[in-house]
Amino acid sequence: MRIIRASEINSFLYCERAWWYHLQGLPSANQADLQDGQLAHRSHAARVQRAIWKLRIAYALLVLAVIFWLWYLIG
Repeated sequence: MRIIRASEINSFLYCERAWWYHLQGLPSANQADLQDGQLAHRSHAARVQRAIWKLRIAYALLVLAVIFWLWYLIG
């Protein structure tokens, strides 16, 4: 039994003909748009990863600042 994924149901609901062509293994006619979309998603994912690392660094610096502040108060 073949597993049907939510993305496949979405594809079917969006355009039954495109879903059928994809199921038959026929390539999409808008390859340039698909590649542009893949590039946009990769670029966005890279920006998200950079933002996550910047947030981690900010939290680490905040923890260090609190440690130094407590050290200053105690010492």
